[in-house]
Amino acid sequence: MGLLAGDMRRFHLELRRAVKSLSTDEMAAAYAAIVRVVEDMYTWNMRVGATEIAAHVFALQRLGRHEQAISRWRKCVDQNYGTSGSEPNGQSTVRLFPQTHTYALDAAIALKNAHVMREIYETAIHVIDKPQDSNIEDRLSVSRRQLFWAIFPTNTCESQNADIQVVNGSRRTWDPARLGSVFLANVYKDACHWAGTDHELLSRIMMYLIRALFSEGQRRRAVDLYISLINTRKTSNLVRPLVTREIICEVTFGLCRSARLDEAYKILTSAPSEHRTLFAWNAYFDGLSNAIAKPQHGMAHVGAKQKALDRLRLAIREMETRDGIEPDLVTRTIWLRACFRSGQWGKGVKWFRANFEIMQHDPVCWDTVVRGALGSCGAAQETGWQLISEIVQRAESRVLGVDERMLETVLQCMLEHLANVDAEFVPDEALLRRILEWVEAKQPLARQQVFAITINALLRANRIQCALDLHARMARGSMWPAKSINCMIVAALASDNTYATAREFIERNLPRQHFVAAYFVLFKRAAHAKRYSHMWNIFDTHYPEICVPQTPTQSEYATPFPDAAMYNTVLRVTREYGDVHEHKRLLDRMQVHIGVVSDSMPRAAQRIASVYGYYRNRQQDPPPC
Repeated sequence: MGLLAGDMRRFHLELRRAVKSLSTDEMAAAYAAIVRVVEDMYTWNMRVGATEIAAHVFALQRLGRHEQAISRWRKCVDQNYGTSGSEPNGQSTVRLFPQTHTYALDAAIALKNAHVMREIYETAIHVIDKPQDSNIEDRLSVSRRQLFWAIFPTNTCESQNADIQVVNGSRRTWDPARLGSVFLANVYKDACHWAGTDHELLSRIMMYLIRALFSEGQRRRAVDLYISLINTRKTSNLVRPLVTREIICEVTFGLCRSARLDEAYKILTSAPSEHRTLFAWNAYFDGLSNAIAKPQHGMAHVGAKQKALDRLRLAIREMETRDGIEPDLVTRTIWLRACFRSGQWGKGVKWFRANFEIMQHDPVCWDTVVRGALGSCGAAQETGWQLISEIVQRAESRVLGVDERMLETVLQCMLEHLANVDAEFVPDEALLRRILEWVEAKQPLARQQVFAITINALLRANRIQCALDLHARMARGSMWPAKSINCMIVAALASDNTYATAREFIERNLPRQHFVAAYFVLFKRAAHAKRYSHMWNIFDTHYPEICVPQTPTQSEYATPFPDAAMYNTVLRVTREYGDVHEHKRLLDRMQVHIGVVSDSMPRAAQRIASVYGYYRNRQQDPPPC
């Protein structure tokens, strides 16, 4: 067994060395092999050392099995250090490599689980803080720095602010500020103790600490921390983080998000010129643009909005003349958005056309100008639809690259138009069909969802015939509408008390798997409208049972019609309305129905009998929900 244990260790070490020279698929297979080897060592009660534990956690993490990697790390920590971090007495323990904690931390970051990250970090710091052999202290110092750096992504504050134009923030990854200001303050203290000479690390921690304070609404503490950082750096030789351009950018961004524009301008302009980056200026510009969208203290007045737009224009000119920085696409997008927010859509479109050579290949610029135009008056809406037509044309000819957000914008604009019956400008139906076909072609995996959203918008706009045409188009394309779509159309048809039309639609256009759900909607509408004659006609359509195919490849099965849910809904309605005659008539029919289906469908009959007994025996109780 000892020879076998040595062979296993040598085998997994060879696998780890070979990983570096393998392709992606081969690398995944090698990691899987490492996991199997180490797990076999556990199974055979072989000694698993620190090298094997580190390899096991690392391989699980790289394979995307993050929960398992964290679970294995927890077990190893508990076995070798105890739940409190103290080494168990009388047991053979293994001192884990610091890298093992880093690998577990990477797994928690992949899960974006702040609670687990804090747990792993605090445990690792407690374990690493134990006395170590002085011969390996230098190596441990490097590992400690790696543990700190593992908390933070490689992107900086600037990369976040470069995405100011991304409204929904979908492009952002893990944000360490989510760990909270209290935790980050403790990390900063630990970093000063273990890695006090790594000024870049200290600055990175300080940057995220300031971001966390702003996100928690502690603006004053964040600014005071920044000011104390500057003053202490000037008057003390103690270990302090460098005031980097990322920190300047973070403070400016946080103040602008807090609508403290004057304070943000003061901090930005008082910073050294090498720290006044394009990203920090863009954060300030975005704050000015947001001030137009969310007016403060009379900003809603047209003159005040014009004043704010002029302030933004002068700020951009100051950046160019003072720091020699040329505006980028983000700057131009912010200016474009500010024009629309100030109500000057004509200026915005004209400026977009004037800078077309620079902005024509950027989907975000197109997104901004389309949203701005369609959100304005009728003439602007006409221009917006012309721009959408141009987007489709340029995308089809591969002149303009289209991302997911652009597709969402175009689709959303079309759906908002379909749902808005009072729109000042009505685009051509041919253009709408062309847009839908284009979006559908660009999102083949989401075609059914696109159709569902479109049908829902048409129904909300009471454009039932258009919804029916689109439904037929889906069926012709062998893309059967979902049950929810079918029920929406049935409900819309029944809203005008056109129950015959709704029944015809169900019988002709829906698969039998959807009959019960669709008729349930119709049944409920007729009962609430007290159209009892229509309700009984629907009742008799498929009484006493209906045959439904379970799947396209399986045989049919029978289910009662109406079923227990239908009976329950209608009985509740008749009791609420006090329609005693109809209520009793339904109970009598239920009693007969139970006897008809009890032999062939005993469980279904039992459910109907349960509803029958409830309403028969509880005449004075409120109906069930």
